[in-house]
Amino acid sequence: MIQNLKDGVAAQGYDVVSFFNGSPKKGVSQYSSTFENAIYYFSSEATKNKFEEAPASFTPQYGGFCAIAMSEDKQVNPNPKSWEIRDGKLYFFTRMLFGIIDAKRQWIKDPETKRDLADSAWKKMNA
Repeated sequence: MIQNLKDGVAAQGYDVVSFFNGSPKKGVSQYSSTFENAIYYFSSEATKNKFEEAPASFTPQYGGFCAIAMSEDKQVNPNPKSWEIRDGKLYFFTRMLFGIIDAKRQWIKDPETKRDLADSAWKKMNA
């Protein structure tokens, strides 16, 4: 599976469980776990343990790439400060021009269509 990693670390070092708690936090290497050849950092032992119970439930969609870019068949590095939990899944988006343009705005206008396009592109990229 294609993944957006930097030095093997997923989600730009953010604690993916913390997004589901509504307050994203940077993780630390002290609390790390590996899933599908990616290293995930966590902000606490508790979130690390929660992740390890069901890692696929917390990993970002599209390998951690921007969901809008994926709907356009592109792999673009997102800004984890622009995110959404939809139907129990974590999506990241790109922010450009000092955060003025946020791809999440495009997503929320028609999330089902954008998700279908992104799902299709993701499937092709990983075939």
